[in-house]
Amino acid sequence: MNRLVFAIALCALSASVFAQQQPQQAGGPDAVFAAWDKDGNGALSKEEFRNGWANTRSALAEQRLRAEFQRHDANKSGKLEASEYANLMLVKRAGAKAPAMTAFDKNRNGGLEFEEYIDFIATAARQAAPAAAPKTK
Repeated sequence: MNRLVFAIALCALSASVFAQQQPQQAGGPDAVFAAWDKDGNGALSKEEFRNGWANTRSALAEQRLRAEFQRHDANKSGKLEASEYANLMLVKRAGAKAPAMTAFDKNRNGGLEFEEYIDFIATAARQAAPAAAPKTK
């Protein structure tokens, strides 16, 4: 895949994802292309494209989670205390079934730092996901 095709494909796949990544990727599409072109041959293999796209999506997901974490950190302490934890939508939806914050407070500092928050989100999302229906014949 050459640079022009790459730029068109990238924009077509998700203009919003690419636009949100731009502030972190100085140099625009050429810089992104160069970062994804691991062997430096001026073309992207399917594997290079898949890996680059996955990394971009992962970075965007982390950005969104950080923004959400900061939004819930009402007192800007860098951690979510119990009252802030209780205001998380996943906790509210789970009600009495919500896991205790202390289950994720690995460093026992009375709150969830970002990495601990990520652990909570992953666990809560798994618990909230509907069970797969059994396969029928």
